[in-house]
Amino acid sequence: MNDQATAAKNSEVQRGIFIRDMERTILKLASRITGRFITKSDDEWSIALFAFNKAIDSYSEDKGDYMAYSRVLISNALIDYHRAESRHSAEILYDPDVLEGEEAGPIYDILTRESAAEGERQLVNTDLREEIEDINNRLKTYGFSFFDVADSSPRSYKTRDCCGKAIIHIADNKELLDSVIKTGRLPVRQISDALKMSRFIVSRHRKYIFTGVIILSGDYPLISDYLKYVRK
Repeated sequence: MNDQATAAKNSEVQRGIFIRDMERTILKLASRITGRFITKSDDEWSIALFAFNKAIDSYSEDKGDYMAYSRVLISNALIDYHRAESRHSAEILYDPDVLEGEEAGPIYDILTRESAAEGERQLVNTDLREEIEDINNRLKTYGFSFFDVADSSPRSYKTRDCCGKAIIHIADNKELLDSVIKTGRLPVRQISDALKMSRFIVSRHRKYIFTGVIILSGDYPLISDYLKYVRK
C-alpha cells in the first residue's frame, strides 16, 4: 500500500489505477464515518476522494502507514464538512475503526451531546477531542496509534464481549494493570486461563484490549462512555 501510494504520487496513470482499486474502500470508510450508506452520488464521496488524493500528494515514508494516514485526512475532511453543514448540531464524527468492531454498523457511533447552549456543546466537543489526542499520544509511546487499532477490533458481539471481559479483568487487577501499563504487553496466557477463553482472541485483539485498558484506567470520562458495555 505504501509503495502504491508513492508510485501514485509520481504518476497520474498509477494514481488512476490506485484510486480505482481503492474506490470501494473509500466508500466504505466514508459510510462508516458518517453512519449512513454513501454512494458516488453523495457529496461525502467527493470530499473523501479529494482527501484521499490529498493524502497521496502529501504522503512520505516518515508518515508511516499510508492507509492510516489517508484515513485521518478523510475523517478530518468529513468532520469539517458536517460541521459546516450542521452548525447548530452537536454531532462529531470520528475514525470508525477503533472502539466498537460491529460488522453491522459504524465502529464509531456518531456522538451527540444535546445542550441548549452552544457554548456548552463546544466545550464538550473540545474536551472530547483533547481526550482522543491524549490517548493517541499515550498509545504512541507503546509503538502504535489510536488509528492502528482497526486491525485488532472485534467483528462480532461474542468476540467483543470476550474482549470486554479481558479489559475489565486487567483494569480491576492492580498488579496486572500496573504490569500491562509499564511493559505495554498483555500476558495472553494468564488472561486467557483466568477467563477461560481462547488465547487466539486475546492475542488477535490485544491492541483493542490494551486501548480499552488505557481508556478505563485513565481520566477519559467522555471516551469511557463508549466502553460502558464492558461493565454490564
